[in-house]
Amino acid sequence: MSEVEVLLSTPLARFAGGETRFQVPAGTFRHIMAGVYERHPALRRQVADKGGAFLPFVSVFLGEDNIRDLDSMDVVVAPRTTVMIMSAVAGG
Repeated sequence: MSEVEVLLSTPLARFAGGETRFQVPAGTFRHIMAGVYERHPALRRQVADKGGAFLPFVSVFLGEDNIRDLDSMDVVVAPRTTVMIMSAVAGG
């Protein structure tokens, strides 16, 4: 089975049972995120709004490409690509 590696920032790992690294089946980016949400349902409300758009403080990268710079959620992601999902950390 072809898979991609998903990396979560430490603040998001608490919504994924402490996992910061796991694999889901490759496919379109939309398909990959469905796999992420299936594995860790609590992540959905932490990274996306009800319409599925990523929240402003969440950054998602396919390899080195920011998903916001790509044309579509339906972009095909090659197997063995790293998908990084990061949230901003507030500090003061």
